Amino acid sequence: MTTEELIDYLDHGHEIEFNFHGKEYSITQGTLDGKYVLSFCEFYKETTEVEKPGDILAVSRDGYTVKEMFDEITDEDIWIY
Repeated sequence: MTTEELIDYLDHGHEIEFNFHGKEYSITQGTLDGKYVLSFCEFYKETTEVEKPGDILAVSRDGYTVKEMFDEITDEDIWIY
């Protein structure tokens, strides 16, 4: 999946789960303090919230940004809801 496709899915309200280097991550949607946010995390760990889908690409975990993760993983590692 390209990062453009990821942003399009998020723009249309989808949530994403994926595997990267043996760990599971998710990008979910909700509200925080009355604002719409996207939340990124490794399953059951600390979350990072952003307000714009494009901003999710710069969020990092374990030395990789979300963009770098999506550049490396294959479609078999991604689940879209």
